[in-house]
Amino acid sequence: MNKEEFEAYLESIGGLVNGYRTDGEPIKSAGYFSVGQGWYGLLKNLIEELIAAGWNKQICQSKEKFGGLRFYTNGMTEECFKIVSKYEVLSCETCEACGEPGELRQGGCIATLCDEHSEGRKPFPKRDETEEE
Repeated sequence: MNKEEFEAYLESIGGLVNGYRTDGEPIKSAGYFSVGQGWYGLLKNLIEELIAAGWNKQICQSKEKFGGLRFYTNGMTEECFKIVSKYEVLSCETCEACGEPGELRQGGCIATLCDEHSEGRKPFPKRDETEEE
C-alpha cells in the first residue's frame, strides 16, 4: 500500500481523531504516522480491527521505535490492547520500506527491513543462536 492509497483509506473512514486536540481537523495524512510506507498496510488493518472492536478513533501518536511500530491511543479496551500488541509484533516481521517479510536489523538505528532494503545491515542473532548450551 502506498501513501496515496493509505490516505484514501483514511479519507474513506472520515480520518482519525487527534487524541490531544479532539476539536481539531481529522487526521487524514500518512505523514502523521511517522513510519515507512511498508507499514501502511499494517496500519490500515490495525485501524480496521480497532474500529470493529469499538475503538473511538482517538490517536495520540504513531511511530517507529526500536524497529517496531508504536501506536498510542485513547479509549482502549482490553481487546483493543491485544489488537495493538498483535500489530506491534507483526511490524517486527515486516519490512518498513516495502511491506515484505523482514527482520530486525542492527547498524545505526534499529530497523525492520527485508534483505533488499537492509543496506548491508545484519539481522540481530536469533535468541537460540545467542544462548549457551
